Amino acid sequence: MTGSPEANHWPDPAPDPAPTRRPGHITAAAVLLVVSAFISATIAVNDPEMTQFVYLLLFVTVGAALRLRGGGRAARATATVTAVLFLVYLLPHATRGFSAPGGTYQPEYAVRALLAIAVSATGLTLLHAPGSRAYFRTRRQGAERAARDRGYRPKGG
Repeated sequence: MTGSPEANHWPDPAPDPAPTRRPGHITAAAVLLVVSAFISATIAVNDPEMTQFVYLLLFVTVGAALRLRGGGRAARATATVTAVLFLVYLLPHATRGFSAPGGTYQPEYAVRALLAIAVSATGLTLLHAPGSRAYFRTRRQGAERAARDRGYRPKGG
C-alpha cells in the first residue's frame, strides 16, 4: 500500500440531488384547508354535540397542513380525510340553514358553511393538482433513495 494514511482513496460519493422546490399551490392548499377548518370551528361553537369533534379535526388539519409543506404523502391523505369529514359536518348546516332554520341550523351558519365548503374544495383541488402529485412523488422517491443509501431495506423488498 502506497501513499499516506490520510489520503482518501475512495471515490467521492454522488452529490445529493438538488432539493425539489415546493410548488406555491401546495402552500396555498394548506392555508385554504386551515381557513376552512377555522370557519367550521366558528359554526361548531354553537353546536354543543359536535364541538369537541370539530376542534379535534381543526387540530388534525393544522398538523396535516404543517406536514404538507414537507411533502408527506400521509399528510396529504390526512388533509383529504379531514376535509371530507368537515364536508359531512357542514352539509346539514348548508342545506337546513336555508330550508328549515331553527336550533343549530341558522341562515348565517349556512352562509359560513357554504363558504367553508368552497374554500375546502379549492384547497383539495390544489392539493391534488397534477403539479402537486408530481411534487409528492419526487419527495417520496427522494426519501426512498436516501433510505437505500443508508442501507435500510423496507420489509418485503
